[in-house]
Parts: sequence; C-alpha cells; structure tokens
Amino acid sequence: MSVSSVIRRVAGAWLDGDLLYRFRRSPVAVAAAALGALLVLAALGADLLAPYDAFDPASANAADARLPPGSQGLFGETYALGTDPQGRDMLSAMLYGLRTSLVVGVASVGLAAVMGVLLGLVAGYCGGLIDAIIMRTADVQLGFPAILIALLIDGVTRAVLPREVHERFAMPVLIVAIAASYWVQYARTVRGLVLVERRRDYVLAARVTGVSTPRTLFAHILPNVLGPILVIATINLALAILTESTLSFLGVGLPATQPSLGSLVRIGNEFVFSGDWWISTLPGLLLVLLSLSVNIFGDWLRDALNPKLAQ
Repeated sequence: MSVSSVIRRVAGAWLDGDLLYRFRRSPVAVAAAALGALLVLAALGADLLAPYDAFDPASANAADARLPPGSQGLFGETYALGTDPQGRDMLSAMLYGLRTSLVVGVASVGLAAVMGVLLGLVAGYCGGLIDAIIMRTADVQLGFPAILIALLIDGVTRAVLPREVHERFAMPVLIVAIAASYWVQYARTVRGLVLVERRRDYVLAARVTGVSTPRTLFAHILPNVLGPILVIATINLALAILTESTLSFLGVGLPATQPSLGSLVRIGNEFVFSGDWWISTLPGLLLVLLSLSVNIFGDWLRDALNPKLAQ
C-alpha cells in the first residue's frame, strides 16, 4: 500500500465522520482556516498580485526609498504600502516574503515530520538498544531551545561554506536547521503510540501471517497514528515560521536579497525611530495574522481529534 493511498484512506475516514461537521459548527476555526487559505493563495499568486518583482534589482529605485504608504514615486509609480530602504515596493516584498516564509515553514515541518515519524516508528516497534539510542538523543536535544540548535547548524554551515555558496543555499540550510529542531516531538509522540499499537490484535495477526516489518509499520500502524502527527505538524508550522522570522531578524537566516517576513521586519527595525514605521510594522502584522490563523486552527484540530473532548 502506497503512502498516497494511506493518506487518501485516512482523509476519507475523517471527512466521512463528524470532523467536518464540527468544523462547520466552529466559527473561530472557519475564520482561521479562511484567513490562512487567503494568505496561502496570496503567497502562491505573488507573481500575479505583486505590482513589482521583489527579486529583480531593476524594480527597486533608490530615489523612491522609504516612501510612506500611498506615495507616488519619481516616475509616477504608486506604492500602496510604501517602499523599503532599498526602494522596493512594500506590497510586492511582503507578498514574496510571505511565500518565502511559507515555503520554509512547510518544508521544514515536512522534513521534521518525516525524520521524527521514521525514528519514532523504529524506536517504538524495535525497542531495545535502538529505542534507547534514539530516545536518549531526543532527551539531550530537548535540553536545548530550538532556536539555539538552528543557530548552531546555521553557524557551522557559515564556517564551512564560502559566503557566496552559503547565500546561494541559505534556504535549504535554514530548512534543515529548523527541521532538526522539531523532529523530537514527532519521534516521542509516535513512539508512545506505537508502543500501544504494536500489542493490538491486527499487528499480532500481521506478524503471524508473515507480513514484513516495513509493511506492518507503514501500512498498518502508521495510518492509526496520523491524527496526532497532523495536529503536531499544524501547530509546528506556526512555530517554524516564527523560527525562520527570528533567525532572519537576527541576521542569520535568509539574506536581504531574498525577502522573507523576518528579514523585512529586521530591515525596518533599523528605521523605526526615524518615523518609517510601515517598513517593520506591516510585515510584522502579516506575520502575526499568519501565525495566529495557523495556531487557532491547530488548537481546534487538536481538540476535535481528541476523543475525550469530542464526547
């Protein structure tokens, strides 16, 4: 059984149940999902919605730098949300920055989920020395904040790679750094669930009938533990976006030529006391809306998939 068929089967089981009904009965969850979907569509359609290409240096005019919202440029351009210190249109930079932050967040959460789920399945099903090594590694990592681990990985790559190479691969490095900070939650959760599931009759029957270990893990056990994984991934998406923004704000994330919401806030922070409030405030507000919508929807999903709260 392929992974796609497993996902379709689980998704169909949820939609056929009362999950969709409870979602419709929760105005807060509907509003959060609608806001999140709107922001995702805006990010995906940045090429069509943005008046200018934020990655094209030719679209930035230094003479139009730090113009307030609603201003007109030297050649008659209208900047609805103003410009940044480089003369880039803030609306365009925010749309492209939103897409960058979402790409980093989704990719890092997906990578962390794959790492954590695989390690959790192996640790819970095999037990013994393998379980001890994986879980003790997770315990050690829990002693360090996620931001410090991401800073450590980013710092090592900066020391090893030349500056030009690091800037070229800044996004993949950032994705790996954030993913390495959040795999522990998936591994510990999945391990605990597998310890329970491996004693179920369907797993014992699979063993007796000669089903291979990989098939038992991915075709039989994994579909029954996807609920908590989805909840963790939803909540971690907001945390990953905030982590990327924090790293970019500290100057160790994405370069200024590759705008993200965090880098835009960092650039604008240098001009707050000069009265140019829009450069940092508008990207910061967009970041708050994105994180808030994902967090609210994740909290609702956690409660909706909790059988004790669903009764």
